[in-house]
Amino acid sequence: MFERQGDSILNLNVEKLLLNEKTIDDYYIKEWDDLLNRVDSASMFSSYWFLSSWQDVFVPNMSLTIFLIRKNNCLVGMIPVLEDEFRLTIAGDPELFDYQQLVIQKDMETEVINTFFDYLENESWKYFELASVSNNLQKNILMKIADERGYSINSEQVAVCPILELPDSWDEYISTLKKKYRHELRRKIRRIESMGEVAHISFSNPSNEDINEFFRLMRLTGEAKSVFLTSKVENFFRLLIQNASKRNHVNLSFLEFNSQRVAGCMVFDYQNDFMLYNSGYDFSNRQLGAGLINKAYAIREAINLGRSSFNFLKGSERYKYELGGIDTPVHNIVIKKH
Repeated sequence: MFERQGDSILNLNVEKLLLNEKTIDDYYIKEWDDLLNRVDSASMFSSYWFLSSWQDVFVPNMSLTIFLIRKNNCLVGMIPVLEDEFRLTIAGDPELFDYQQLVIQKDMETEVINTFFDYLENESWKYFELASVSNNLQKNILMKIADERGYSINSEQVAVCPILELPDSWDEYISTLKKKYRHELRRKIRRIESMGEVAHISFSNPSNEDINEFFRLMRLTGEAKSVFLTSKVENFFRLLIQNASKRNHVNLSFLEFNSQRVAGCMVFDYQNDFMLYNSGYDFSNRQLGAGLINKAYAIREAINLGRSSFNFLKGSERYKYELGGIDTPVHNIVIKKH
């Protein structure tokens, strides 16, 4: 056990776990979940169920290293990494993880990051990479500490995550959209409703049939999504949905037109936010505008549930701005020890 004298009279200590070598029991998972409730800008990408789902499918034979940092026996930091010779990388794949950053209790960032780097002084590493950091406070503290320790640091914006802060009602939401987009959305909704019977349905515990239907719609969207949805990605998505549904964190929704599902959204309902992880629609029926309308109805459901924001996650697709998303930057950070 590594200990460092903290800025207070209490000590911080670091415990290193290898997921493939030690079964994570319920106590650790509860600690992990509790910490995520005390951090600034938490996301499900840092949760045990998300990380373990990814490991099970993509890197089952690779040990995932978890650094647990405690203060007065309370977990205040959790840093999951992959170790590859002299390189440490925050665990996950940037193509599947929209955020990859340190999990630290709010207002303890400086103390925990210093403790982590103190611990790493005894480890053989040269590079430490965080592929998708959205938390500006964490980024700035990392850069300050790296500079103080004589490390070099490179921070580059690599993506955006458009986010919509949700109002109290659907009508208020519609009124906040730019005039052009507001009129276009209303027109598309009126048009599809005039053409046939329209319904929006969602599931917090979807069946295998529902999940298969979502995959069908993803493939019908176009070649890019069809190529992306490999058997491994499909297995990962299926495992994610199953694990998230056990915790009431998934919302799989569909737009039905004349009783036929023509669009689908895979949303994570996490810590009072809706996060649009992926979507699909039947391109052959693109004249219906079903893809955009289904996303708008997912926003309506989030508003009705009292959620605080709708995160469109990585990407600058036009529809995200048509529906009111505002860019937040995502940075890739590489720290080098000389």
